[in-house]
Amino acid sequence: MAQKTKQQEAFKPGTQLIAAIILSILTYWLFAQSFLNIAPHVQKDYHIDMSVVNIAVSLTSLFTGIFIVVAGGLADKLGRVKMTRIGIYLGILGSISVIVSGIPALLILGRVLQGLSAACLMPATIALINQFYEGEERQKALSYWSFGSYGGTGVASFFAGLVATFFGWKWIFVLSIILSIVALYLFRNVPESKEPGAKNIKFDVVGIAIFLVMMLSINVVTTQGTRMGWTNPITLTLDAIFVISIFVFYFFEKQKHQPFIDFSVFSNKTYIGTVSANFLLNTVIGTLALFNIYAQAGLGFSGLKAGFVTITYLIGSLAMIRVGERYLQRKGPRFPMMAGPISIAIGIAIISLVFLPDVVYIITSVIGFLFVGLGLGFFATPVLDTALSSVPSEKVGVASGIIKMSSTLGAAFGIAILTTVYSSMVANHSPESAATTAFIVGAVIMLCAFLASFVTIPKGKMEKK
Repeated sequence: MAQKTKQQEAFKPGTQLIAAIILSILTYWLFAQSFLNIAPHVQKDYHIDMSVVNIAVSLTSLFTGIFIVVAGGLADKLGRVKMTRIGIYLGILGSISVIVSGIPALLILGRVLQGLSAACLMPATIALINQFYEGEERQKALSYWSFGSYGGTGVASFFAGLVATFFGWKWIFVLSIILSIVALYLFRNVPESKEPGAKNIKFDVVGIAIFLVMMLSINVVTTQGTRMGWTNPITLTLDAIFVISIFVFYFFEKQKHQPFIDFSVFSNKTYIGTVSANFLLNTVIGTLALFNIYAQAGLGFSGLKAGFVTITYLIGSLAMIRVGERYLQRKGPRFPMMAGPISIAIGIAIISLVFLPDVVYIITSVIGFLFVGLGLGFFATPVLDTALSSVPSEKVGVASGIIKMSSTLGAAFGIAILTTVYSSMVANHSPESAATTAFIVGAVIMLCAFLASFVTIPKGKMEKK
């Protein structure tokens, strides 16, 4: 572990730092993500075409996915507290841009700023937890981080509907600004944390530029491929750019004395397995997206009614986060990282029983989403702690960025894969057959996540590098 400064040694983080971190990440997981559920309200106020609103919806996740590793690397070099504050400021500016006027350009700018804010906040806050908490206290802090992320995104749709209905959708972002200011106040006495010798490190501008091209191409493909068409010339061109940029980036960075991404991070089999398992497990978001599509198209549900069926996903995940943490403390991460995907696979298999009578299917789906939530919650803290334990402390920012980028890309790929399977089949088969096949594909991916953990995660407790 990196040596602490006198200020860091004297600092007692306690609950104040945890509260500050939770409030800061809620600006994305709860408030920025609420935008997905208020699109009609936004369209009405802005008097714009729905296609523009849909662009605004997707921009935040797109910019988060593109810049999160860059921001994690900058956090290691410039300072994790500094990057956290920058993230909060960007979130405040993004919220102001969204609500201050009816100008579409400011709406788009606001959503971009919210994406950049999340990219700064996620790796920097995880790195701060790694810096100021050790052992079981770090694992507990990571559980609270998971509460803020999984809990925030799970409540987002209901929160958005409630505020938009009774107060107006702009109040969502007014509340985000207020909580962001509170978070800044709570961060006021937190000492800086960054990689020793950071002043002497030069920024790898070319490496960052190549990486951004690589991430932009794959993010556009995964988020827009279904809409544009997978054989569309633009999609195929972006695929080619992504593949070429991988090779260019790798060979360019290997020759750099101070590369943007130190590939020694990937020399650890456990870290590679953790990133792979996390990527595969987060494709489960595709199951939630597909269920909402099928429930509304095949069962005639409203979006709200479909959301109520999936509420057990939230309940299960929140209930199991601390359980996963305690098991991690006693026996290590291997069993939770294997059992989580198996539980999710069972849940998806139950949800795939679309041939059952409607009432019975709703009941089984509620049970299925409970299994999905239980598995996700059990997996959450062990995967974060294992990622942090597998890399040196001075590289934890970029490593955190990579692990969270794998979450973002996993979710995007999950949505792309399952919805593509469903839409390609539904033209020639019944919605029931198409949905069942797509759900089974999702369950198979979970089994791949199990295998990744089984092969790479060691038995017993892990010691921090």
